[in-house]
Amino acid sequence: MLQNLTTRKKEVLLTVASNLLLQVVTAVCGFILPPLVISTFGSSVNGMVSSIAQFIAYLNIVEAGVGGASIAALYRPLALGDTAERNAILSATAKFYNRSGLLFTILIFILSFVYPLLVGGEVDRMHSALMVLVLGITGAAEFFLIGKYRVLLTADKKIYVISLVQMGALIVSTALAVVLIKAGFGILLVKLSSALMFLARYLVLALYVRLHYPKVNFHAEPDTQAISQSKNVLVHQIGSLVVFNSPLVIITVFCSLKDASVYTVYALVFNGVSQLLGSFSNGMQSFFGESLVTDSIERTRNIFARYETVYFAIEGWFYAMTYLLIMPFMRLYTVNMTDTQYIQPVLAVLFVFVGVLNNLRNPAVQLINAAGHFKKTQWRSVAEAVINVVCSIAGVMILGFKGVLLGAVCSGLYRGVDVLVYTSRHILKSAKIGITSFIKIVFCSFLFFVLCFLFQRYSFQPDSYIQWVGLAALYGMLLALSFALFFICRKTVRK
Repeated sequence: MLQNLTTRKKEVLLTVASNLLLQVVTAVCGFILPPLVISTFGSSVNGMVSSIAQFIAYLNIVEAGVGGASIAALYRPLALGDTAERNAILSATAKFYNRSGLLFTILIFILSFVYPLLVGGEVDRMHSALMVLVLGITGAAEFFLIGKYRVLLTADKKIYVISLVQMGALIVSTALAVVLIKAGFGILLVKLSSALMFLARYLVLALYVRLHYPKVNFHAEPDTQAISQSKNVLVHQIGSLVVFNSPLVIITVFCSLKDASVYTVYALVFNGVSQLLGSFSNGMQSFFGESLVTDSIERTRNIFARYETVYFAIEGWFYAMTYLLIMPFMRLYTVNMTDTQYIQPVLAVLFVFVGVLNNLRNPAVQLINAAGHFKKTQWRSVAEAVINVVCSIAGVMILGFKGVLLGAVCSGLYRGVDVLVYTSRHILKSAKIGITSFIKIVFCSFLFFVLCFLFQRYSFQPDSYIQWVGLAALYGMLLALSFALFFICRKTVRK
């Protein structure tokens, strides 16, 4: 038992560390390209690339929930060492992914005809059509080549392998893109080179799986019944796509590509923050899944409560830092982006509020997914998506492109409360867990507002990135000391 606990802790630390490293690299690489693209090709081209990526994200819905259902189905055979059942599930997964990949490819070709009609004359139509095809290459590879390996490694708590491979591909593709842009090549060739570089992930993941899972067989008799919840997972995926990808689509349709570019520059920062924070939650689903299979309910409650305490404190620190540093960073980052107004403090505040709300749910969502409660919670995801779209469109009509974030605020408030109540009642079977979670949120929120108010009174505008890093280091240490109070009080809060 002690050895099993030690192994779990090592696996958790390895997963978190690799995820964190990946998100740091992703954030750094993500910040490198937009200024180059905007200064070289203009805000409209940057908006085009970003909006096409969001449309393609919607097409990924043809995955039809297979990945999530397969991961949940694999927990038991992996924990029990049942190779035959594992291979049967993986075979069914590969079969569905190939079918989904074919449909995805067809939809990409359709989008290449439709998208140029949506953006009108803001960019060359042939250029935008070809960009759809280029950006679709990576998505097609996920279905035909990579998906089945990703499912196996995720379910077996080997997310760190996926993270390291992804990180290597990202570094190489970003460096290649910078070289090509500075050498004067067009945006199409730049994106094509990046897409082809990401295809190399397949070779690495395939080799790893073959070496570490010698009995794996993706052509065994498929067990389609094991992943029968895929349609329920699909509902959740549609809801998530609407909530997290609809803003840029709505801006593209109702506003302009320059507005889309402004939105994406801020979204780049906040997505980076969310992904860094996600390093502390991504991969926990498999650990919760194992605990639900092998541990008592009381032990699972304790694991979840301790994890949630740490996660909320880390989230409070992350977003306090973001609130204090976002506008000083934007004034430095967008100094050469002069073809539209990128300094938007109200937009930054809305992004902070949305980010806090959306990430509060992460521990509970990981537990719901681990328990496989896809069917039981699907209507809740639909309700969140409806609230988001209705409020976002209304917000755009009233406030312009900033209004899309009002939809995210409304849906985030609803869903945040919902998942906390659901996990405490239906999975952990303890109302006390839910009450304790709300107390933690209130306590962290109080610290957040007090600290941000005090620190902002003595803030200044740095004139260089070096000064900004120094300011970030100072804020980071002071905020870390302040949020340490959360841990001092955590035992009292849990009682």
